[in-house]
Amino acid sequence: MDNACGLKLENVTADLKIYQKSGVFCYGTDAVILAKYVRGAEKYFSSKKMLDLCSGTGIIPLMLLSLEPKLSFAHAIEINSEAVSLSVMSAKESGLDGRFECICDNLKNIKQHFSDGVYDFLTCNPPYMSNTSGKLCNQDYKTIARHEIECTLNDIFSAAFYLLKTGGSFYVVYRPDRLSYLFECAHNNRFEIKNMTFVHSKIDKEPCLVVCEAKKQAKSGICISKPFVIYDSDGKDSQQMEQSIH
Repeated sequence: MDNACGLKLENVTADLKIYQKSGVFCYGTDAVILAKYVRGAEKYFSSKKMLDLCSGTGIIPLMLLSLEPKLSFAHAIEINSEAVSLSVMSAKESGLDGRFECICDNLKNIKQHFSDGVYDFLTCNPPYMSNTSGKLCNQDYKTIARHEIECTLNDIFSAAFYLLKTGGSFYVVYRPDRLSYLFECAHNNRFEIKNMTFVHSKIDKEPCLVVCEAKKQAKSGICISKPFVIYDSDGKDSQQMEQSIH
């Protein structure tokens, strides 16, 4: 569904519909892959509390709610008010409004909205680039989504430490070329990266993304799982990718 205001309703799964709009940053494959990764790592969803940081239009928590009926509720926080409105609309359209709430604010203000140490797991598709690298976008909403303008990765890990229970999991998708920074921010905030998967567009290409699980106040030691491949050799979605939305 499209209209004159640039509003579009996209079918993501059989039950999930996500509103997108021109002028609001759209979700990408990276968010879908992170949701897939969480589903594989979290064996039991019942009675667990989750929160999504830098939530955008809410694709990650809404996918998890749609595909995991035992997940009773998901909180989210997003700085862009239009993106928040779209996520709320999507939740209502998909029958998830009773299980979803998104706060509009900078995550630096997390203590004003949420209690400390109550969440079992968090998710985040953060800005990938520093505020001094790459070409800044003319549209502010794209710059904020892609660059560390309103918050840094260290701010995100700091918020995660406040929110999570001890031993709780923080799931992040990031760029392989900034892995050293990811580890630095994790260690600065008393997290250990425990599990990691490299994501390749095709099996013969270098990794384009990395998804990982960091645990609050955990012992050191990391497990690298087999690669996740997005496309087959013929350019179609791989079996791994097809399974991401089912």
